[in-house]
Amino acid sequence: MVRLADEDDIAGLLEIEEKCFGKEKFSPETIRAFIERDDAFILAALEGDVIVGSAMALMSDLVKQGKVASVAVLKDFRGKGVGSALLGECEKIFESQGLKKYSLEVDTMNELAIALYSSRGYEIKGMLRDFYGFGRNAYYMEKKVGPSPMDVRG
Repeated sequence: MVRLADEDDIAGLLEIEEKCFGKEKFSPETIRAFIERDDAFILAALEGDVIVGSAMALMSDLVKQGKVASVAVLKDFRGKGVGSALLGECEKIFESQGLKKYSLEVDTMNELAIALYSSRGYEIKGMLRDFYGFGRNAYYMEKKVGPSPMDVRG
């Protein structure tokens, strides 16, 4: 099950961050800000009462863009559709807000995540050198939604 996270989930979200990202994890203050802000949200994927994955996202009404800041799934639950479910729910929220472009960054070495994002229509638009620290590059990926110019008749 995937649902919006709230303050009661912070401890579980911090555990996901620690296990998935180690020293590169989001701080408790950052997680709290994603929960409290109107232009951001966190989704929690649960197995029973245990959080096994999370997704954090930001939204800009001004430029009609959603940004997936993080998708994290515990190792034992990878390859079971948890990441796809989290990403799908992010996109549903983006769509409900009328956002027209979704973006994210992903480590160029994270083949599983790149395959997931590509399978959902995200395209690599560029590479960000040293994004995750020296020698650790990221791909910038985006997905445009809504009618294409060929669909609009005037």
